[in-house]
Amino acid sequence: MSIFEKLKTTRLSVGRTYRQIKGKFYSGITLMSGFTSFVPKRLTIEPQDLYTADPQVAQDFYSGYYALGGVTIETKGLSPFSIPTENNAWEKELYSFVWLRHFSANKDTLSDSHARALVKEWIELKSDTASKFNWEIETTSKRLISLLCHSIVILSNPDHEFHYQLMRSMGKHVKILRRLISNTPEGISLLYGHIALTYASICFSGNSSSLNSHRDKLASELRKQVLPDGGHISRNPKMIAEILALLLPLKEGFNAVEIAPPDELVSAIERLLPALRFFRHGDGTIARFNGVSVSEKDLITTLLRYDESLGEPVFDASHSGYNRATSGNGVLIMDTGEPANGELSLGAHAGCLSFEFSSGLSSIIVNCGAPEMVKEGDSQVWRTTNAHSTATLNKTSNCRFENPGTAGRAISGQLFSSDLKPEVSRKDTSNSTTIVAAHNGYVREFGIRHQRTLTLDTNGERLFGQEWFSGPNKEDMGYTTKDKVALRFHLHPDIKASLSTDSKACLLETREGEQWRFDCPDLKMELVKSIFFATLPAPKSTWQIVVHAKAYDNPEINWALQKIQAT
Repeated sequence: MSIFEKLKTTRLSVGRTYRQIKGKFYSGITLMSGFTSFVPKRLTIEPQDLYTADPQVAQDFYSGYYALGGVTIETKGLSPFSIPTENNAWEKELYSFVWLRHFSANKDTLSDSHARALVKEWIELKSDTASKFNWEIETTSKRLISLLCHSIVILSNPDHEFHYQLMRSMGKHVKILRRLISNTPEGISLLYGHIALTYASICFSGNSSSLNSHRDKLASELRKQVLPDGGHISRNPKMIAEILALLLPLKEGFNAVEIAPPDELVSAIERLLPALRFFRHGDGTIARFNGVSVSEKDLITTLLRYDESLGEPVFDASHSGYNRATSGNGVLIMDTGEPANGELSLGAHAGCLSFEFSSGLSSIIVNCGAPEMVKEGDSQVWRTTNAHSTATLNKTSNCRFENPGTAGRAISGQLFSSDLKPEVSRKDTSNSTTIVAAHNGYVREFGIRHQRTLTLDTNGERLFGQEWFSGPNKEDMGYTTKDKVALRFHLHPDIKASLSTDSKACLLETREGEQWRFDCPDLKMELVKSIFFATLPAPKSTWQIVVHAKAYDNPEINWALQKIQAT
């Protein structure tokens, strides 16, 4: 790491510590007050929850089994809010109250009573200090939205004392969110806060005085965070579905109270829907770039029902930094941009020039994705270039990490990508689509530029690739000994793979029985174990095709993935 990057890292650390102290101070003032001057009298509407609900989950809760964040904990008769646990994902989901949707799906008196009892327990069991995530902005926002979306279930029993407790608690949520927003850096958590406050503004009766303010602030934040091509500024495609799942019911909520939704909200939805289709494979999953984990296929299907255009999505998402090519049953999606900056890059991956390819209902070549649950202290290897289907030089990522994973330290933090300088062009003809992209991520350290050309033919059954390694200005490389290339193609866990006897080809078979052949005629390849993180309940073992070479001796590497026609 250069001196400049060390200084930048130090500044980032100091700034983050300052914000944390300031945030705790503001939150402490709010919580110590013990009351809120705003107690809504009643709710005018109940927004729709678009996520898929499972009544069995509510029944499991009643039996004392809480399956949250990919982990099941038995409470043994105790309140779940009093259970000590070190599982962050379980705690965050518990305190977000997103599980209320499962109680709404049950539609019976016992389930309604249990949901109400859990909400009451949370309010009364020292909710101010119950968990470190309790009043974290994203958790608080999700909880307020969940309480509003499932208020009919929670308030199904005419208990005036509980009604006041709940209304007072919702007012406290509004008060705390207003404070948290003032100290939250740019990103999805800040957008969640603005969305939650706007939900509250249209749901609470007699709250017209704050509606205009929250509506305008939400509109401003949507302009910042939703890019012109519909992507999110974090470059994480999963954020598209999360934002849509909140904005679509919010738009309907505005209509229900006979108030025009902000133009920016409507415009954002119109851009987000095609963007969601841009990143979607034929199997319903979202391409695994920059933090995408498990795809919620039911939610994605529900969201796309709102897309009235029904046409092909754009192929060049230049603002988001991705390209897409489709032909026949083949779908190719490629990362041709650089990671987001600053705090937005905390979940970003060093995956420039990586790609995914699917055919019909089968994902074939993928990236490793990200796990659904991340533990504190985990070495975030899924963010490295090695975890992506692209070329790695000298076992080094093409971007630098704030915490680079030296001895005793895990890979984590922001990404520095100022040297990457990606370039991209594409050519669409009647016979094929060709995407040419390059980056300079290895120029400073190794003096090598990487360029990749991918060509998908018209029937989607042949994908040709060319990797070109050169000097910084596309000239021949000077002599270098640091030029070890590992060209990786991670395979989806459903793919069966076997090498040919000469190790220059690999036969692939999909779950649907399609046969494909991967060739690299000039070099030998090997099958190496890999990990597919984007699956529940835990990551799965899979395989990757790896081609090793010396860039100086092999400045151009050609390969092909072709479907084998049935005889």
